[in-house]
Amino acid sequence: MNNTTIYNRQRDSGSPQLPTSRGASAQERSVFAVLRGLVPRRLLTGQEAELVAELQANRLLELAGLPQAPIPNELITELPRVSVRLDPDLPVSGSAQWINGRWLLSINSAEPWRRQRFSLAHELKHVLDHPLVDVIYAGPEAAEQMADQFAGCLLMPRRILKRAWGQGTQSLSDLADLFGVSERAVAVRLEHLGLRAPLVRHQQPSIHPTRPRGQYHRSRGALFLGVTA
Repeated sequence: MNNTTIYNRQRDSGSPQLPTSRGASAQERSVFAVLRGLVPRRLLTGQEAELVAELQANRLLELAGLPQAPIPNELITELPRVSVRLDPDLPVSGSAQWINGRWLLSINSAEPWRRQRFSLAHELKHVLDHPLVDVIYAGPEAAEQMADQFAGCLLMPRRILKRAWGQGTQSLSDLADLFGVSERAVAVRLEHLGLRAPLVRHQQPSIHPTRPRGQYHRSRGALFLGVTA
């Protein structure tokens, strides 16, 4: 698979441009402003942060008019003021940086394409959180967990996942194929929705089990985050 396949495998040349894409009709408020406007300006409890992450994911899907799976990568790659770089030598799964008036999302292209999709959505949440990250979270661990939460909600929307489950698509492999994510990501999302019994605590998988927790830090106002899930 070449370095651009991940961002083109789900859309053919005849597909319409998403309303959220750069070059689409200008809206009163930017996509980022709309999504950031859903966040209370105070320290959030864990439950509140999870609700906000899902609200943001659902709102983005609504703005883009995407009612079914799989969610195309272009939802993120074509956002205004966003550039995506695939880097097989990236030491983490993904990172986000503000450079020259644009957000640069770097994704480790040496990893499986489904993992790259999750990393892309994870990094978008860091971009959304950037202005308030020191206010709404108690620490970097919470920010990483909510980036995972957002990615799961965006790529596996509650309504679509529950409908597929209710119609009999219940195996991890079938759901992973349907949503374009890893089986581990599906397992975590199902557990969160109460559709799968949680594993014993010490056995519960992370979505990217082979990657250490990413490092979070600010540098001269720019954001750099190593993806964790």
